[in-house]
Amino acid sequence: MAIAALFLVIAQVTFADEAASAAQGKAMKFTVVDVACYISKGAYGPDHQTCGNKCVTGGGELALMSGGNLYIPVTSDYKSARKQFVKKCDTDVTVTGNVVAKGGVNYFVISDNTK
Repeated sequence: MAIAALFLVIAQVTFADEAASAAQGKAMKFTVVDVACYISKGAYGPDHQTCGNKCVTGGGELALMSGGNLYIPVTSDYKSARKQFVKKCDTDVTVTGNVVAKGGVNYFVISDNTK
């Protein structure tokens, strides 16, 4: 009986730590990409920066890329976080938050403390 009680206490502490960690998010490194040029031509990075900045500041979509995957940056209430990245096209950024994927769409939910 004592062993079962100890197990429950340990489990509760572990799950509480995991919940707190998930709420805070984790830092991930991304490259901000111009979606149109990346999807159509595979273009991104320092050689594409002038074009990417022109397209994104002109209203073109942007995404955060990591490990070959694209993520739509959103706030904790799933509103666009695009403004934070418009002037950073084709550069590397480190952002704290959590990955959420549903129906084939990847989001990066930015932690409130990194706005």
